[in-house]
Amino acid sequence: MDILPTFLFDRSTVQARLVLRDRDRLDLPHRMSTNDLKRLQVGEGCSTVLTTATARIIDRVLIYHRGETALMIANYPEIVLRWLRQHVFWQDRFQIEDQSAVLGQLELHGVNAAALAEQAISGASALALHHFREDSGRQLLVARTFPLSGEGFLIVAPPAQLEQLRTAWLAEDQAQAADATIYERLRVAAGLPAAHHELTEDYIPLEAGLWDSVSFSKGCYIGQEIIARMESRNKLAKTLVKLQLSALVPLGTPIRAADETIGVLTSLAEPLLPQAGVAAFGLGFVKPAFAALGTRLQVGEANAEVVPAALIVNRESER
Repeated sequence: MDILPTFLFDRSTVQARLVLRDRDRLDLPHRMSTNDLKRLQVGEGCSTVLTTATARIIDRVLIYHRGETALMIANYPEIVLRWLRQHVFWQDRFQIEDQSAVLGQLELHGVNAAALAEQAISGASALALHHFREDSGRQLLVARTFPLSGEGFLIVAPPAQLEQLRTAWLAEDQAQAADATIYERLRVAAGLPAAHHELTEDYIPLEAGLWDSVSFSKGCYIGQEIIARMESRNKLAKTLVKLQLSALVPLGTPIRAADETIGVLTSLAEPLLPQAGVAAFGLGFVKPAFAALGTRLQVGEANAEVVPAALIVNRESER
């Protein structure tokens, strides 16, 4: 059986590092997003979703509680900055700054990722999802993140620190530098929703499988009533699935069952390892009645089948 290498990705220009300061650094995003940030202890993080008044996705972000500050990883930084700032009330003490120019970001994915994370900072290999270890002297933060292959770790530090780690790992063949195309192929195969694909205002968090980013016991936030009603009634208009396809087709191609259009293809990538009869994997939104594993569908000229994805979270797995 083929084993993929441990991949090293530079994500510095793909996502943004936003630093939150002052008394309400966690309280404001807690009030504005779907997850319970008040439960976080220093060294812990979580994923949460900023939503519109109609519960549409603005962005899914990662937030890390660092003590006197918090770090947010955002996909749409300009939108997130504007959205949070416009909801700061006069009594709030909240500051947010984009530090993407001075802090870079790497991701490790693969069977050796935990060992490399441990080299970067002691104790990192034992972290739970979204928990992190930090070396303030080196301005280095290492967090466990969504695993695209094997185990996954996110590393934030000034570019010089990241370059030292990258140079050592690549020189010793402990990791393989990889580009955005490889990342996309891993992402789609794992079922991770992404900006400009599944994380858009076309969808509501539960439709995009973001159950792990939503708390149903916290206080009010924008869009809460709609999300709570969808959860209590267990009625989603659509749900995210992973498909294996017999041919490559354009993004946005309708997904059909017999003569009925039941969804749309939002992501597509060729598999990293060849699989007989599989030209591509895709992510798409379909009516829940057609989301069961093994369901056969049509996507343009391609035959498709709903298949498992490690990172597509459903209602049952979060209960």
